[in-house]
Amino acid sequence: MLKSKKILLGITGSIAAYKSLYLISRLVQNGCDVKVVTTKSALQFVGNASIEGLTGNRVYNDLFDPGTVMSHINLIKWCDLFIIAPATANVINKIASGIADDLPTSLALARDNSTPFLVAPAMNTNMYFNPATQASIKKLIEFGADVLPTAEGYLACGDEGAGKLLEPEIIFNVVKAKLLKKEKAKRKLKILITAGGTKENIDGVRYITNLSTGKTASELANYFFARGHAVDYLSAEDAMRPGMVNNIYRFADFESLDNRMKLLLGKNDYDVVVHNAAVSDFSPALMTAGNIKLDLPSNKKISSGVENVSIILKRNHKILARIREYSSKKEITVVGFKFTNTMNKEERKEAVKKLLTESNCDLVVQNDLSDRTNGVQRNFYLYDKNGIINSSEDPFSLAMQLENYFESNRRDEK
Repeated sequence: MLKSKKILLGITGSIAAYKSLYLISRLVQNGCDVKVVTTKSALQFVGNASIEGLTGNRVYNDLFDPGTVMSHINLIKWCDLFIIAPATANVINKIASGIADDLPTSLALARDNSTPFLVAPAMNTNMYFNPATQASIKKLIEFGADVLPTAEGYLACGDEGAGKLLEPEIIFNVVKAKLLKKEKAKRKLKILITAGGTKENIDGVRYITNLSTGKTASELANYFFARGHAVDYLSAEDAMRPGMVNNIYRFADFESLDNRMKLLLGKNDYDVVVHNAAVSDFSPALMTAGNIKLDLPSNKKISSGVENVSIILKRNHKILARIREYSSKKEITVVGFKFTNTMNKEERKEAVKKLLTESNCDLVVQNDLSDRTNGVQRNFYLYDKNGIINSSEDPFSLAMQLENYFESNRRDEK
């Protein structure tokens, strides 16, 4: 899929530069020809030998090296995609101001809009939210760049917050989706994707949840956004974030997810809902501990000295079955997911058939616990009301199949 694609990677002077080596490795493993340009400060964090060893190509870092003085023109003409990862506040602000005093900034100014240009920021939280940086990011987007969001977490400086470089695997998936076709999709869709698992609170510190990580949903979101669709992402707080979407919304438990779905579907004319969130079928309602009865959820922690605890669960309605009711646009395509835990293929089919019937959705994606390793789900089976229509090994291939279905089954033309 990526074989022979020519990728130009700019590395700038951030401690996150080490992650670019993993990105290079993933690109090369998938058949890409990768050339790297660096700022001089980037070489304080990663070395020429490591980069050259991974790419098999020389590293460009000087505008005036003999024989390469036109590299800022030739390289941008050569590549199918240009990405700067990590991109420091310094480099982002310079590009936005039209400054071209090193190779990465010169290449950014020498490109035309036919070459996809991605920018993956990495910096301290205060630097990221500084008005100058935010204004520069806005300018880059206006200039035609795709500026990826940052991750949140512990930073090298000891602070916690935004500004962290996205994980290389997320960046790789964005690049892959961007390169699938340089042209955008035939029809731009407005898509809502739900992700992650609900957490049903018991006593403020304990809760009932599930295995969902949001990884599959995030990869679907990356693909659809890169293809030119408008993507809203509704996810659990700890679910994996996609690299690029229009809006991110959060939920905690069944009730907050249900309320947020009503709100979003009621005020937005979504063409498609991909309901990948793992929603609890039950929520805690009542707890009995000895002679004490307590309505749940409770803000009071259950004592660890209690010998036996009984919890009564109440059944939740199926949000999937109410999506059409919640939606302001009735001609909406609905995709559900069915996670099974059985090696019996007939049992899997029956579970999918039941969901299709009860939820009145257009498609169901079935996957099984046996195909899950270290939190990564493989093997997806796509069903409509007539049975299985396709299968895929990974989320990227699934996203392509879903997009093909959306295009060939346009509900607004029926």
